[in-house]
Amino acid sequence: MFFYTINKIQVLVTLKHSINIIQASINYKNSVIAYITKELFEGHTDYYHAFLLNLKQSNAVPMNLNISSPRQTMVQFLYKKRKQSENERFLLFIHETSIILYHLAENIINFNENILIVKKQEKVVNQFSWAQWEPQYQCLFYIHYSSTSNIDSSDASLSALQFHDEPHHETVFNVPLNLPNRSKTAENLPNGYFDIPVPLCVHDSMLDIRVLSDARGFVAVCHYYLYQGISTPLAANDLKSVNMAFSVTLLHHGNVVHCNIANIPINLAYESRPIFTMQGDQHIMVHFPNLCTLLLDVGPDHEPSCHIVVPNQNEKRCRRSNIATTIGSAGTVIDLSTAIIYKVKITKQHLVEAFKIPDNNLNNQQAILHYFMVHRRDTDIVHQLLNSIIDNVVNINCSKLLQEVLIGNTYAQVKQNLLSDAVGLARYLPITISNYFAPLEMKINGHTLTLIQESLENPRVMLLSPRQRLIPFRDDLWTRLWELLPGGSTVADNASSRPEIPRFSNISVANKLNISLVCYQPEVLSRCCTPMSPGGSMLANSMANIAISEISHSLQFFSTNLPFIEVDTSTASKQEHVISVNLRELSMHLLKQSSMHSNKLRNRSMSEPNAMHVHAVATKYVTSQLEVSRLLCAHLTLAGGVDTRLQKFTGFQLIDTIDEDQRKSLFTILQRYAHAIDTLAFPLPQGFSSFITYLGYKVLPQNMFNQHIRCNTFSLNIDVMKKILIDIVDDKEGVVKKLDLIQNLPHSRAKRLMNQWSHSVSTILRAREHTADILSGISSRPTQRRHTKYRQSTTLVFPSQHRMSPLDTFLELLTAKAVLADIDYNLLVDATVMSTSNILS
Repeated sequence: MFFYTINKIQVLVTLKHSINIIQASINYKNSVIAYITKELFEGHTDYYHAFLLNLKQSNAVPMNLNISSPRQTMVQFLYKKRKQSENERFLLFIHETSIILYHLAENIINFNENILIVKKQEKVVNQFSWAQWEPQYQCLFYIHYSSTSNIDSSDASLSALQFHDEPHHETVFNVPLNLPNRSKTAENLPNGYFDIPVPLCVHDSMLDIRVLSDARGFVAVCHYYLYQGISTPLAANDLKSVNMAFSVTLLHHGNVVHCNIANIPINLAYESRPIFTMQGDQHIMVHFPNLCTLLLDVGPDHEPSCHIVVPNQNEKRCRRSNIATTIGSAGTVIDLSTAIIYKVKITKQHLVEAFKIPDNNLNNQQAILHYFMVHRRDTDIVHQLLNSIIDNVVNINCSKLLQEVLIGNTYAQVKQNLLSDAVGLARYLPITISNYFAPLEMKINGHTLTLIQESLENPRVMLLSPRQRLIPFRDDLWTRLWELLPGGSTVADNASSRPEIPRFSNISVANKLNISLVCYQPEVLSRCCTPMSPGGSMLANSMANIAISEISHSLQFFSTNLPFIEVDTSTASKQEHVISVNLRELSMHLLKQSSMHSNKLRNRSMSEPNAMHVHAVATKYVTSQLEVSRLLCAHLTLAGGVDTRLQKFTGFQLIDTIDEDQRKSLFTILQRYAHAIDTLAFPLPQGFSSFITYLGYKVLPQNMFNQHIRCNTFSLNIDVMKKILIDIVDDKEGVVKKLDLIQNLPHSRAKRLMNQWSHSVSTILRAREHTADILSGISSRPTQRRHTKYRQSTTLVFPSQHRMSPLDTFLELLTAKAVLADIDYNLLVDATVMSTSNILS
């Protein structure tokens, strides 16, 4: 008996003669062993034989069960939770013949001797083509054919027979299968049987199926097969390449994943027979030796999505999976030809290398990011992957990868900090930007791998409902599977299949923001003309303060120092607007969905989420949005070569001090970041808009900078405009640049800047506007009026014998349209003097 967890072997019995034992099973008391031998008959045909051996009796003689068959034969003891019964039960499998249940008793004669007695036999399954025993749940999976069909047809079903402590068993589910016609039997199969004892599977080399399950209700049916493509038909004797394919039917999700690898050389296909095993509690690992490994994200926590493909680039072609099998979980594999045990596992380094493959598939990279953020919570690896993204920042997929970082980190942070009463609402939150029904296609060592996913039509009809069980609502693997099925709950057994639970869409919020921001005018509440509003950006600040105690240290990046001061010049900032819209939309979505599906929660003991839970989850989510946005901005700045911890200045001064190459690199990175943020309607850190605008002003040519302004990519806030206007020299070309920028501003902001610009052009333009306002009937009272200076100035500028100048005549016309108090004489006089000086010069 081998204990693989501690790598220890215990000898149960030593036989007197050499016997070719291919498989054995022992009862729970370690008193009786059943074993199968395989011997040649007449020198050319293998025959299987079954024996029992009493380990308590010294010099015991094996009991022959009178089984002699050329078809694969296996044996398996059943184990009971209640051990007071002395009766033993074991199953005897004979391929394509039957599965027989034996009842065994020990007749104790004296202290040193007892005799095994077979009390009765019961045929539990008739003709079957494949069978697998699940020891943990005492369940038998098998494939059989309908009574109206024969072994040559494809009308097959996969059934599960559940055994109990009582002498009863029941069929708990029945799944129809579409298998290829089986015209060949074991006698004329080219490869015969693979005698693989662990896990106990009875089948020939033409059918490779494995069922994976765990106590949460996770049940996956893995089917591997070879076929020849119809596009290039070849004769059977000319077969040089085949297509390798597998399907994983996820009963707990009501989905099936199909994978195909095209045009594999026939010899490599035989060497690369896959191994299906679990890695962790959320992923199925499908390992093709010498070719590739897949991590299928199929756990019950969320929809099956973000599947990963890892090419096996450096693996030596020395392991043939047709003589290897998994023992236990976590990819422990034993080579049956050498009895060598090894681990098949995808490490962090494997995934990092797969992420960095040139021209890698976008969905594959997003899946790797999702794995480390949501499932592993490994921030150090996420940092490495972010650095790899920044190294290839010109790639068109850069922004989408940053979006995956934003969505994944936000979900992980919220999920980690939710209370138990509100954790059910997490399934309505965004978890990835990948569409898990979109096909994945990529090149693997020169071969094309295609991965697609589709929904089963009605998986609930395949499973026995809890109230139909022998013991109604027995809490076991199958009742938990029933709860996980789409539309499933133990209350509504006849509920129709429901659609997928809709998750909150960040893109829909972004679309609404694009409309609302047209009407959004923060200039109305500008600090330059109104006092501070009671709230201001306090909403965002208060949310950030709430999150301080909840944010895990694993989310902290190398540096949380932003390259700018988080201050906006408007009391009604865009950040506050984005946060409020997200909070409102998410709250409504959670309230609606939780009300619709409150009676279908996965955990029956979980209370129904109420309005307080909805508000708590929504608040945590928008808080996490802001915090993740800040942290990502800080890390991207560091990855761009600007370490704010080593710089003396921040903000505009920082941009002025760094060299030109650093500016360009930082600008490109922050552009991708801003695009990712805007697409998902995440809030930007305060001060970011002004920072990237000034950075763009320093990096881009004037015409391109103006294009960004007209496309609303840059925001000409009052602080950045002041900085840019000071930076531009007041020569002829500089005046044109300033006027071009000012014309793109809202009227109130442009007017304030013109008032602060001490230049003749500014004075003339303000005077013209003032005059136009008076003539159009708009009253604008000047702050200071000095009529004495006005009369003196007009006399000097326009001397006349009639003491009347064109300016006097013009002012007389203005007084006819407005009262004297509304006219800014000083402005008009200064503009006239400057205009005259320009003409004379």
